[in-house]
Amino acid sequence: MKLGIDFGTTNSAIAVLGADGRARPLELVPGERTQRTVIHGSPDGVVTMGNAAFRAYQAHDLEGRFLRSIKAFLPHDVPKTTLCGKRLAFTEVVSSYLVFLREAAERLVDGPITEVTVGRPVSFHADPRKHAAAVERLEQAVRDAGFDTFHLQLEPVAAAHAYEATLDRERIVLVGDFGGGTSDFAVLRVGPDRVGRTDRDKDVLATSGVAKAGDVLDGRFLDVFLLDALGRGCRITPRYGTEAVPWEHSVLRGVQRLFDLHLLRTEELAEALDYVESHVDDPVPIRRLRTLVFEDLGYPMAWSIESTKRQLSERDPAPFRFDDFGNPSLNLERDVGLGAFADGCEAVLGEYGDAIGQVLAGAGLDEQGIDDVFLTGGTAQLPFVRGVFQDRFGADKLRSADAFTSVCEGLALS
Repeated sequence: MKLGIDFGTTNSAIAVLGADGRARPLELVPGERTQRTVIHGSPDGVVTMGNAAFRAYQAHDLEGRFLRSIKAFLPHDVPKTTLCGKRLAFTEVVSSYLVFLREAAERLVDGPITEVTVGRPVSFHADPRKHAAAVERLEQAVRDAGFDTFHLQLEPVAAAHAYEATLDRERIVLVGDFGGGTSDFAVLRVGPDRVGRTDRDKDVLATSGVAKAGDVLDGRFLDVFLLDALGRGCRITPRYGTEAVPWEHSVLRGVQRLFDLHLLRTEELAEALDYVESHVDDPVPIRRLRTLVFEDLGYPMAWSIESTKRQLSERDPAPFRFDDFGNPSLNLERDVGLGAFADGCEAVLGEYGDAIGQVLAGAGLDEQGIDDVFLTGGTAQLPFVRGVFQDRFGADKLRSADAFTSVCEGLALS
């Protein structure tokens, strides 16, 4: 039995290749086609993974150890970490999550798992050495998870194979795969006559990637819509001054990386915020900022942003609400607009445009040489992300499928 595993920064999914040659996603839990790529260690020593870990973290009032975006750390030298009293190397953390996926799949498939294809981005990191280290660490983690026969496949190539299964003639397709941590692009020749060939390398005409995706856009959302409510724009009288000036601090940049808030929790910052809160013209935003950082609310804030982003894919404006500050006077509620969000993401969208230009140049094609544009991943649902492709290739060329399972289906077919 062959599996395809889409090990994602935000969500993961598994598909199995059936005897009929078709790939079907597995619901590891009834009704759940994807699993969050998270691990929770409860205060009483219970480790859970996936959607169960997400629920456990909430049930324990955000107490315990919560590991998220573990894929994003593959390019970096990460020290050992402690999970429920056990010291683990970083690759052991990754392999433990892959074991969770493997064991859940084994309970569902009829027969032994003989082969697995695991997805990887085109570029884990702009530094080639860090990218190579990430690939090596991922391979080691897959091996340690008990998969004896496996290979890695580029995620946009896998997405193209999923799209290929729907075709009745040969096409040249540009794939845009937008995850939580990376955005990948590929140009390929696909078609029904190519399905099942053992060597598909020549079908891949070019690839490119940007290590910026959903998580970075969350930071832009916070910058555009929420940072003023966290202290930006407040005025403070300096210790030895007489006139109020705008308050500035590096923490206002740091909070835009919501999953690194633990790195900001220092005595120095606590003391600085004590002073600022008592001398600023409006202390409420500073209290919000303090609570966000020192109560470790980065994950709930990201979930609220994620919910609003999904709504913005269907309506404009859309409501944002965050009630987790523990004090009604600190809670946030406002409507946010797609245009302002797009303007805040302009630099990132420019990088996407550059990567598209690179992949076209690598394939030796221009926009007219692309038959179809296949978009997948949650971030691809945002209208202004789709607009990057619509403006360049025309709306009639845009194609999509299940945003969260097309990669794992293609991996099973690869």
